[in-house]
Amino acid sequence: MVHRPNPYADVPSLYDLYVQASAPTQRTERFGADIFRHGAVNADVLPMDLPVGPDYVLGPGDSLSIDLWGGLSQRLFRNVDREGRLLLPEAGPLLVSGKSLGEVQDAVQRVLRTQFRDVSADVSLLKLRTVRVYVVGEVTAPGAYDISSLSTPLNALFAAGGITARGSLRRLEHYRGKQLLEEVDAYDLLLHGIRGDVKRLENGDSLRVPPLETSVAIDGMVRRPALYELRSEKNLNEVLELAGGILPAAALSHIEVQRLTAHEKRSMLSLEIGEGSDKDALRAAFEKFQVQDGDEIHIYPIAPYNTGAIYLEGHVLRPGGIPTARA
Repeated sequence: MVHRPNPYADVPSLYDLYVQASAPTQRTERFGADIFRHGAVNADVLPMDLPVGPDYVLGPGDSLSIDLWGGLSQRLFRNVDREGRLLLPEAGPLLVSGKSLGEVQDAVQRVLRTQFRDVSADVSLLKLRTVRVYVVGEVTAPGAYDISSLSTPLNALFAAGGITARGSLRRLEHYRGKQLLEEVDAYDLLLHGIRGDVKRLENGDSLRVPPLETSVAIDGMVRRPALYELRSEKNLNEVLELAGGILPAAALSHIEVQRLTAHEKRSMLSLEIGEGSDKDALRAAFEKFQVQDGDEIHIYPIAPYNTGAIYLEGHVLRPGGIPTARA
């Protein structure tokens, strides 16, 4: 059997009683901070070569490739000029700014057929335009950034180096002028891998990262120990879902919660759950316990030994555990 220097490491109460010192604790990391920190190291590796569908809205600076066949066989390369126009052979300029790629393809084919007989056209995007957006608030490097026209607020957040320790990941405010278009919750991407219907950024848009409001730290026997920002989560069950759930080795008979009462005191709470409770009873108990801003939740592991066994070591033939009762 392996002997550890500290025999009370798994029993913090005994450690405090006999060693007269607080158990060493590791700082709980902020959930989501690492992915932005690692992803912002090199902006060139961010996935921006995404396929462009027919709903992509064209604007000044986009480069197009126009393939013609039928009555005329030719490939044209055209840029959308500052006035939002596309210059076509024999037909002159065509206003395309603000129209989707599918609409422009139909318009190009319709206009060219007035000049050429039985011509068909295919319009594809050759090079994306860049847009200038402003990222402000609690970000590592606030300022103006030139990014791809396919970018969303999450891409702009990567470009600005991610959030600071005081920034919110769940209320990213996307402004167009003075109008608040949407509030983006980055947890949808970080936890579920979905972006939802996040709007794309346009030239002159602003992304504001407000300060962090409500957060809860949870560590111990959960799948993702971290400091979590709360938005609509109110009870312990919802916080445990953010943390990925409880591990099988968790001792649910006693859950410790350190609570900070603002400007008053810090107190210790415990959630007592009877042994052998089924899943429904556990869920009801967790939903009943309301969490507050600043709570530190710790779930202890079960004892590393079997209470129904006797352990032998030393000069014996087979060292180890012997059950006290047989099934």
